[in-house]
Amino acid sequence: MDATSVLYEFMNRTENNPTIENETLLLTAYQLVKEEVVKSNYSIKSVRLAHKIYGYLGDKGLNERVELMKKSLNQEVTPYSKEDKFWANWELVDNLAILKRYKEMIKEQLLFLEWTKLNMEPENLLNVMYDSTQAVGWVNENQDDLWFQIYNDLISIIKPTKQNRFSRVLYVETAAGLFAYNLKKYNKALIEVERYKDILLEDKLWSEYTKFSIRRISYLLEIYNRTYEMGKYENVVNEAISNIEIYLRQYNQGSHIDIEEICDMAHEIGTSLMWHQRYPKAMELFEYAIKYQGTGITHFFYAICIWATQKNREKTIHHLKMAELKVKGNSGLRSRYIHMFLEQPEFKDIHEDNEFLLIFER
Repeated sequence: MDATSVLYEFMNRTENNPTIENETLLLTAYQLVKEEVVKSNYSIKSVRLAHKIYGYLGDKGLNERVELMKKSLNQEVTPYSKEDKFWANWELVDNLAILKRYKEMIKEQLLFLEWTKLNMEPENLLNVMYDSTQAVGWVNENQDDLWFQIYNDLISIIKPTKQNRFSRVLYVETAAGLFAYNLKKYNKALIEVERYKDILLEDKLWSEYTKFSIRRISYLLEIYNRTYEMGKYENVVNEAISNIEIYLRQYNQGSHIDIEEICDMAHEIGTSLMWHQRYPKAMELFEYAIKYQGTGITHFFYAICIWATQKNREKTIHHLKMAELKVKGNSGLRSRYIHMFLEQPEFKDIHEDNEFLLIFER
């Protein structure tokens, strides 16, 4: 019995029937992988496996991820490739960001940026800085001016290529998000959304074109909602929903359609509608995504909509439990939804309700 086989048994059982009883398997995989990491002298294979397992174990697992990355980067017994060191550095920064250990995160990210300048090709610098969860930490620590200084430098210096298009679009997306959601500078957000569009128009046949076109819409919706341009808002929403429904009909008729991508679209637009308290339309999109994909975060957002519109305890509890237990698309979130639950204004009347709080106990 090894950690890999136990982990995949846990994942298979949980996808087929998400129940708390499956946690015993996860904890067994956790104990096994800790031993395997030490026995292998932090081999990259065992470190990556431990990273995966820890991601399903809530805050405890994420804190252990941080320590694992630090130890793996500092050990000198097992040599790592530059690519593996890059991965470990990135994960160190990212998990500090998820845990909101922002001061430590910024320090590590700046060190990571310097290491990458010395050891990797210049376009890898985009990957060091492009993540939105990490970028929010800079805003929270009042370091957004420095973040944007680095952003503007890298975007102007790195030559655009088809190979780095994915990294560029993520970086620009993060800049747009900071302006729209965090800094409330909507004119500047629009500039970044236009830059986003320009990158997408480099190649309409790009395999990621449809996905990012929909994601771009979510930023437009936030801007239009905040600037009270409701005519534009409605037009964009209706067009997006129409496209999603067309794709779903084609899929159901047997066309070769990437259903995961369509579910991601439904989730993305549904999330924007939920934030803007347009719950019924959001619920329709979340129902599509749950039926064909069913990630933990979609269940959680659907639960928000149910409680906001129906106050239906049974249905809300069911979807909160699914959010906590599902593994698909849930690494880094699983067993951590208590934080979001307590921050969500729609749930303020049940923040101290034991029946709901018990969902999140382990």
